[in-house]
Amino acid sequence: MATLLKSIPKLPEQDGFLLYLQNNAYSKQTIYNYARDLCILAVYLYSSKIDFKKMSKEDINNYKGYLIEGRHLDALDEVREEFLTREKEEVEKYKEGFLVDVYRKVYGSLGILDRPQNSRARSTGGLDGKSINRMLSAFRSYLRYMIEMDKDIPFPPDAVRMIKTEKRTKKVASKHDLISLIESPMEFENDKKSALRNRAMLEMLFASGMRISELIGLNLDQLSSDARLYIVGKGNKERAAFLTPRSMDWLNKYLKVRLEHAFTDRTKEEQPTELDKLTADLEGNGDTDRRYIALVESYRRSGFLDRFDSKAVFIPFSGTNVNDRDCRLSTNYFQERIADYRKRLGIQIPTSAHSLRHGFATYMAENGASATALQVLLGHESLDTTTRYVHGGEKFARETVEKYHPLR
Repeated sequence: MATLLKSIPKLPEQDGFLLYLQNNAYSKQTIYNYARDLCILAVYLYSSKIDFKKMSKEDINNYKGYLIEGRHLDALDEVREEFLTREKEEVEKYKEGFLVDVYRKVYGSLGILDRPQNSRARSTGGLDGKSINRMLSAFRSYLRYMIEMDKDIPFPPDAVRMIKTEKRTKKVASKHDLISLIESPMEFENDKKSALRNRAMLEMLFASGMRISELIGLNLDQLSSDARLYIVGKGNKERAAFLTPRSMDWLNKYLKVRLEHAFTDRTKEEQPTELDKLTADLEGNGDTDRRYIALVESYRRSGFLDRFDSKAVFIPFSGTNVNDRDCRLSTNYFQERIADYRKRLGIQIPTSAHSLRHGFATYMAENGASATALQVLLGHESLDTTTRYVHGGEKFARETVEKYHPLR
C-alpha cells in the first residue's frame, strides 16, 4: 500500500471499515460517500489537534458548528496542499487499487486536479442539517464497526446526537416541468453526443423510477430489447425495472454514439468493423427501429462486449477521465447538469435526479398504480417508504376535493 494512504488524515481502522463495506456488497458510490464523510471528520481532528481516542462529546458539538460554517472546505484545501501535492509522483505511481481510487475522489484526485471536486459546494458555504446528519450517521456506523471488531472508541454510537432539522413538505415539480427538464439537454447542451446521452438518462430515470446510482452503474450487458432491466439496488437486492417505448427510443439513439467509443485509444474510423456488418444484417432482416439495442444484444451473445474498454452504458465524452479504461460518467457531473437545466428552465421546486424517482411514483399513483406495485418497482422493503415517495400534486388534490367533497 502506498505511503500516501498512510499519511493522509483518516480515522483509526478506517481502511478496514471501507473494505468491510466492500466485502458486504455496498455499492462503490456508497463506500465513497462513507469515505468522504469520515475523512472530513478526520481532517477536523487533525486541524484541531484532537486525538481520536481522547475525543469528547464537546468535540462533536464543535464539529457540528464547523460544518454549519463551512470551514471543512478550507481545511480540505490545506490538507491537500500539505499532504498530497508534495507526493504527486507517488500518486502517479499508485493509480490502481480500490482504496487509492476512493481516496483520490475524496481528496480531489489526490492533489492532481487544479479544480477541487467539491467546488460546487463552495457556492453555498456551510452544510445544511440534512447533510450534517448524514455525516454524523456515517460516523455512527463507523463506531459500530469498531465495536464489532473489538476496537477502542471514545464513546458509544448513540452518544453522537443528530441535529434538529426543519421539516418541510416535500413537493414534486409539475408533470409539465418534469417533461421540460427531461427534454432540455437537446436545447442546452452544445455537444450533440452529450445531449443525446443526458436526454436518454433523464428519460430512463423517469420511465423506470431508478435511483441515480443504479442508472450510473448500468452496464451494456444489462440492456435488452424487451425493455426490461435487472438492476442491483440497495442492500445488494436485484429487481426488474421497465423502460417505456419513448425511453427505449432515446436509449437507442444514444447507443449509436456509445458504440462508436468501444475503445478509448482509437479514432472513430478505427472502432470495431463488426458495427457496420451487424447493422447491415439487421437492416437485411427489416429490424431497424432499435437496431443499436439489438447490436448490444448481439455483442453480448458473441462475447464481443467483453473487449470494450468500459462496460458502462453511460460514459464521459470529455474531461480528465475520458481516455481512461473502465471510464463511467460521474454522479456529481449528472446532478450538476440537472441543476443547470432546472435553473435555466426557471423551475421553482427543487428538482434533482431523485426528484424524477419521486415524480415517477407520484404520477404513476395519480394514474391508478397500486402502492404494492410501486413498492416492487422502486425496490422498497417497506410499503411505508413507498407512500412517502408519493406526493399528491396540487392539480390532483384539487380534483379530488371537487369530486369527493360531501358539500361541494
